Amino acid sequence: MIWAIRSFLAVVFLAASCLQAQTGPKQAAVLSVCSYDMESLILVWEDQLRKGEPQFKLDLRPNSATEVAKALIEGRSQLAPINREFKPEEIAAFKTRWGYLPTRIAVGVDALVVLVQKNNPLKELRIDQLDAIWTTTRLNGYPKDIATWGDLGLVGSNWAARPIVVIDRPDGDGLRDYFRQNITKGGTNKDTNRQCSDAMTLIEDLVSNQAAISYGGLGEVFNNLRTVPLVPPGGKNAVEASFETVASGEYPMTRVVYLYFNRAPDKPIDPTVLKFLQFVISSKGQKQLAPFGYVPLPLDMLVLNKKRLEH
Repeated sequence: MIWAIRSFLAVVFLAASCLQAQTGPKQAAVLSVCSYDMESLILVWEDQLRKGEPQFKLDLRPNSATEVAKALIEGRSQLAPINREFKPEEIAAFKTRWGYLPTRIAVGVDALVVLVQKNNPLKELRIDQLDAIWTTTRLNGYPKDIATWGDLGLVGSNWAARPIVVIDRPDGDGLRDYFRQNITKGGTNKDTNRQCSDAMTLIEDLVSNQAAISYGGLGEVFNNLRTVPLVPPGGKNAVEASFETVASGEYPMTRVVYLYFNRAPDKPIDPTVLKFLQFVISSKGQKQLAPFGYVPLPLDMLVLNKKRLEH
């Protein structure tokens, strides 16, 4: 009798243990991410995602743009949020390591804006003028060098003969690469250009120097700075940078921002990576972009992204 009772209790205990294992808390899903210049946005996405998926966890490691690509190539990171496209040599290194190309998905739209102090009276700039301010080669076709604010038409004793102080972004920065590709066309920078060590140093230099000029993203337009409207190539009227003009494509200097990840052909995406990417392109995920200076993706691109993640 005692043996029968013990056997019965053992069965009950075993059944209860199995039920607890099935209904107990899920194991945390950890996503390893090496990021450059998008850490704050990534953390906001994680926070919002965890409200519906409490078991989701992010292992975020900030690093340089070069190291972000390298971490994905070497398999140390599952996602590569980077404010530029992978370079040809990085894509080649990935293919050599894995035998196929990295996959990328668009997550937002960014703009390159020209930044000056708020009290700078400059009304507009053309792309070829920007090139003449930055380089000695002027590959964009402007006929002469631009060295002073007077060369841009500013008058008065405080501006006419005042040298333009050019502040450039650090090496490896995505906007610096974009600037060199689309504005200076790889031309030779002037020796007088100042190169900052990071984005915050750039902002500090701009705020502290009335004669300074630089460029950044919409998220870097702080209180004491303003953007200079740009005349599109072949156009006549300057366009002010705003979320509306970037979304409509009217503003001339825009680009798509991507997340890169490793996906083997004919194999499903890692479930943790998929969960994060699905949230990023959801309406809730896209709403988080604006405070960081990014514009949500157009509807047709979102549809394309969803189809890409389904296959």
